[in-house]
Amino acid sequence: MSEQPKTSSVRVKIYDREYAFQTTGDPELLQALCASLDKRMRELAKSSGSVDTLKLAILVALSLEDELQKVLEELKTLDESVSRRSLACTSMLDRIIP
Repeated sequence: MSEQPKTSSVRVKIYDREYAFQTTGDPELLQALCASLDKRMRELAKSSGSVDTLKLAILVALSLEDELQKVLEELKTLDESVSRRSLACTSMLDRIIP
């Protein structure tokens, strides 16, 4: 019989609205993520002049998705580089060690 993960209740405030979440993860991490989201929304509201919560949330989500895609592309490039170097090292070892 598998044990159910412990669930924690977390109350947060994002852009002046309160939310209650249930999490099986780290409650402090969830609070930090929400604080980061709140900060991004406030910065965007200040720079764009928009106060519409939904529009700000969508713009922040698009910004985060853009960052994610750039990081994933960078990770892919690094992975390919490591693979090439690994093959080169294997090839050199094969020549050195009969």
